[in-house]
Amino acid sequence: MTSNNPTILIIDNEETSRFTLQKKFLKQGYSVISLDKAEDALYLIKNEEKKIDLIITDVKLRKMDGIELLRYLNTLENSIPVLVLTGQANTENAIRALRYGAIDFIRKPFDVAEVLSVARNAIRARHEKEIADAVGKYLYYEKRRFIIDTDISACNVLSYKLTKHLPSSDFCNRTTAENLALALREAISNAMFHGNLEISSDIRAEKGINGFNEEIEKRRFEEPYKDRKVAITYEYNGDFVEYTVEDEGPGFDYRTLPDPRDPENFLKDSGRGLLIIRIHMDEVMWNEKGNAIHMKKFRTTRKDSDNGGNNVPQH
Repeated sequence: MTSNNPTILIIDNEETSRFTLQKKFLKQGYSVISLDKAEDALYLIKNEEKKIDLIITDVKLRKMDGIELLRYLNTLENSIPVLVLTGQANTENAIRALRYGAIDFIRKPFDVAEVLSVARNAIRARHEKEIADAVGKYLYYEKRRFIIDTDISACNVLSYKLTKHLPSSDFCNRTTAENLALALREAISNAMFHGNLEISSDIRAEKGINGFNEEIEKRRFEEPYKDRKVAITYEYNGDFVEYTVEDEGPGFDYRTLPDPRDPENFLKDSGRGLLIIRIHMDEVMWNEKGNAIHMKKFRTTRKDSDNGGNNVPQH
């Protein structure tokens, strides 16, 4: 057994169950921590004394039960997969556990082979996700283009997808990546609603957010708006990341846009998106027609491996 072996944390106040599982997992080459109280598990996790790859917990414990433990684990930035054991005949606790993020539940008395199989699959899935999340560190150059309908879900997914790798590539920290995702989301939603659907910000000022959303739903199915698309072009080269968002609307004169940084305009809804974009992007410009916005962000960390180890100046 080496330090690289996955670690299983078993929490059960029944000593026989803990011993049975511990014996099986140790035999399979896993590292095992066995506890009888959730409170001890929380202390271990909070202090990060050891990386836990999977938690197997009974629902019914002495003080803090398995559901309470799950609720706490849901607040962690780096989630830990949890497999729940329950000895009760009804499914109420199992359903609650699944709602709070458990990957699966197994009833007692359990089949040890089944527990092992579920645990092995959960650990493999987590490992693959970590690899996928860290793939950015291998990224040297990438350019992609997406064409989407007026669909806010697609807007949200792409905004995350085109920024999530930036921290692992050492381009910027996680907070900056989240801010870039927010700015990209604003640009795409502006292209959808103001560009393709030609909905003026005045409608939101006059009718409120409900009236604005009603107008969106109405125009999504009307000519000439319904078949218009938004094109998102993304390019990454290690020194900068650039996004171009283009709609199929008539465009507008971007020179007439009020400056959202002006105190008189700061609290207006119409300038919020532009303010967010300008705050988080280093360069922002439009094409002549006014239906495409170009946004660029330069690397905010240092590439120590370049030029024989010399630091590259930050932009």
